[in-house]
Amino acid sequence: MVDDEQDRGFAALPLSLRTRIDAAFDSALRGSSSAEEPARKRRRLEATPQPGGFIAEDTAPGGFLPEEPAAGGFLVDEPLESDSPASGKFLANDEDDDASDSQRRSQIPMRLIPTALQILDLPPDDEDVLSVFRNAAAGWEGRGRTPSGRGEEEEAFVSRKDWRAVCAALLDTAAADDGEVDMEDVLAERDAETPSDLSEEYVGTGEDESEGGDEDDSDDEYRERGGGFAGSKKTKAGPKATVGTPTTKARRGRKTRATSESDEADEAERGLRGSRKEECRAAFALFFPDVPDEEVEMQRIRIKDITRVARLLKEKITAEETVEMLEAFSTASDKSMSLCDFERMMVAAKLV
Repeated sequence: MVDDEQDRGFAALPLSLRTRIDAAFDSALRGSSSAEEPARKRRRLEATPQPGGFIAEDTAPGGFLPEEPAAGGFLVDEPLESDSPASGKFLANDEDDDASDSQRRSQIPMRLIPTALQILDLPPDDEDVLSVFRNAAAGWEGRGRTPSGRGEEEEAFVSRKDWRAVCAALLDTAAADDGEVDMEDVLAERDAETPSDLSEEYVGTGEDESEGGDEDDSDDEYRERGGGFAGSKKTKAGPKATVGTPTTKARRGRKTRATSESDEADEAERGLRGSRKEECRAAFALFFPDVPDEEVEMQRIRIKDITRVARLLKEKITAEETVEMLEAFSTASDKSMSLCDFERMMVAAKLV
């Protein structure tokens, strides 16, 4: 994951939520670095050489003038130069510290994730959420791990982008529910507009008939003036041949679309049947190998279940993709997926 690329779910959040998520990330880092920084500064001060050693070596009377022709003697008499700040060690340490500080700003240690979650008023000990962060910190290939300095074990880090993706899903639950309600309202309004559209078409047909009557009157005038009988006959036959034809076609098209939409809605409400339903249930049960068969339908797929199965299958699924999968098909506020939700996912993916 590249930290510079912004997660789509995070970008869709209001500015206030995005600011809170980043502020919790930075605040947890600052709280950790402030506890370690004073000790490091004291070590630098202790390494500074004590002044006055060079002046004491030049106090021998008469020794300096006879030894003046010896070139380079002055430089040799500085054994403490390697310990001084001018030797370059201090600058190298600063460059290393700057690089590590930059890395700390884009990554957060796994041990600080509960602290950052608590700053966001989220449960710091939720095992489902922590498992996603552990998965992101592992990086599937050993990435995101550096020596911790507290022992031989390596410390895992979570990138800022993974932090944003997971927190965006956790804090946007209410917004996702509102979006589903809005979509249902739109579909209901569209279905409610169908009868009115048909009535408008019928009204339009009536106007066409009235216009046709006006044309008949004009044709009658044309006939009286000697324009001929054939023209008036053709005009009268025209409205009779065309009345109701466009309306009938439009009505049949709308009826077909309405029928197909109602069939899809009925199938979604009824759910799958027969062998397709059994296939979905068998696939759903694979997520719960230790659960008895009669209790499978009461289970719900959560983040930790997807992470565990992905590891068993050696599939590379990021934290962002895991959250997006649950958001797309889950009907629960906690982003978990029931058997019915799993069936809808299988149908949408055309796996049954």
